[in-house]
Amino acid sequence: MTKRSASVSPRAAKLMRTDASGGYSAQVGETWIAVGHCATSMGIVAVAVKAYEAALAHMPDSVDALVGWSHSLRMSDISANETVGSQNAIRRLAAAGERNPEVTKSAAFFRELTECYLLVGLNEQAHSSIQQAVQRQPQDAALHLLLAQTLIRAGARAQAGAALAHCLSLLPAQLAQFTKDDIETARRAHAELAAIAAADGNIELSITELRATLSLPPPPLARADEHIALWCAFATAMERANRIPEALEACERAEVAVGPSPHILITHAYLLLLDTSRANAEAALTLLSKVVAAEPPEVRAADFTPADAERAPDVPGDFLPWYLLGKAYTHLDAPRAAYDSYQIALRRANNSPITWLAVGKLYLELKQLPDALAAYSQALRLQMNENSPGTAAAWDGLSCVYERCDDQLGDAADACSRAAFCFRAIGDAKSADYFDDRAKRLQAAAEGKGPVPELVAPQGVPNYFLRDLVTLLPSERVAFVSGGTKARAPEPPAPNGRDVSAQPQAPAPALAPAPGPGAQRPPSYESRPQGERTPLAPPQPMAPPMAPHAFAHSPAPHELPGPPPHYALGQYPPHMVGMGNGVMSPPGGPQGHRSPHMPPMLNEGYPMAGSPGYLYGQYMPMHGGMMHVQPYGGTWRR
Repeated sequence: MTKRSASVSPRAAKLMRTDASGGYSAQVGETWIAVGHCATSMGIVAVAVKAYEAALAHMPDSVDALVGWSHSLRMSDISANETVGSQNAIRRLAAAGERNPEVTKSAAFFRELTECYLLVGLNEQAHSSIQQAVQRQPQDAALHLLLAQTLIRAGARAQAGAALAHCLSLLPAQLAQFTKDDIETARRAHAELAAIAAADGNIELSITELRATLSLPPPPLARADEHIALWCAFATAMERANRIPEALEACERAEVAVGPSPHILITHAYLLLLDTSRANAEAALTLLSKVVAAEPPEVRAADFTPADAERAPDVPGDFLPWYLLGKAYTHLDAPRAAYDSYQIALRRANNSPITWLAVGKLYLELKQLPDALAAYSQALRLQMNENSPGTAAAWDGLSCVYERCDDQLGDAADACSRAAFCFRAIGDAKSADYFDDRAKRLQAAAEGKGPVPELVAPQGVPNYFLRDLVTLLPSERVAFVSGGTKARAPEPPAPNGRDVSAQPQAPAPALAPAPGPGAQRPPSYESRPQGERTPLAPPQPMAPPMAPHAFAHSPAPHELPGPPPHYALGQYPPHMVGMGNGVMSPPGGPQGHRSPHMPPMLNEGYPMAGSPGYLYGQYMPMHGGMMHVQPYGGTWRR
């Protein structure tokens, strides 16, 4: 007789079914977590979010699922420039911690919570969370790196430097022993130390840290922009230390390491144009021609014509390569080509004073004083406050314009005084003293109590402006310039009813070569013939915003104030191979000698990075406030 098996009680059967169901849920949850990890590694963020949500449906308190889901939402927020996903992640992580205290024993849980807090701007909560993570894993170098980045966000640079030093001390002593995560941690730590050193004015230490960063194995190709930005930051740091040959060598090494990136080519051209030699200008033209030739068709400047200039500001093109092209053509005594390049730069960044300052200097060198005055006045209107080097440069340019006019020495002295005030506001005492002294001498000459000072050339665009723009990636530079563009009223006609794009009816006489270092200075004011002196209206005090009718004789925001500069045949540089996209290809011919002095370099501090982990050197200060200058009269006399 067969023995009957023992019966199972209902309670035991229920427990067995619960255990089987729990094991199944755990296996399904782990499978979805693996799918989420795979999607994250491939950069498919939407699939990763769905996979982690499916895992959380089976394992609502899984730390791996919670962290992976939150990380995917953060990546989605960063790509879309939003914080909605991070806010949802913060709420869900906090709820999970309250529901199940076991998840709060994980350092990864608090690390992800810190990242979310930083993204939404809750710095105090981020600092509290990262401290909890460090307490749970005090030997994790990546956690100390995140702690330092949190302190940087709070403005505690000294404490952040100590945390970064401790982070590096936790890494292996030999590079051969580094893991992939160790390399990434070391790269970010050295980059943050370089940014802190630059903010403190210690450029040599910044160069040392950047060199250590670049000595590590490069990041993956998906993060090539970060590697390129570090190379450009290294080159500009060399330039700040006045080590120009080493900066140029760094650009050449970067081109070999990462290829002809527009970011590197623009940085290289900027460094070449610090010197006014003809060879450097031609080399810069070659580099910049590659940049403009690689522009997408929809933003290619060759498609812009005067007829569709009103739509140009809506096209997100980079203005900096065209500005540098104009500067290179200026060094090559090609004012017409420089004018065309500056025109395209103004269409792309009509709210930036940089190109207006360069245009004003170009017109001043060509003795087109009314147009120079209009350009410098527009640059002043675009300056935000007196704490800007660009404001000082604009007043300097106006002073040079007034010095060359009839009975305007008092106005030149006033402009010099304003320039001195601006230089003193930005901490440049040396330049402030120079302009104060020049203002006194000009005022004495205006009152007949002293001789007229010798004419000087304006300093042009401060290197401070260009250096900060060069360190930005092209896409970031376009976003920065576009973000500052304000809504504008319908554009008024060009001054005096002139067509800005019109060609001169007849070629003007050739430009006289600029004097060399040993040449005679220009004649004094009193000794100049009466026909060469033009009376200009005096500078007006700063005033509230102008009425709409006051803009009747002002240039359009993206247009130059007058006709193209006078030119004659034979004043263009040799044709550069591949030059196109709006850049003229003029015929070759004999070139006039020209060696203008380099503008003085300003000694400004370096701004701090705005967010933790932000790439070194990619921060642009945002100015506040607006300066307005009363319009000048239209009674010009050539």
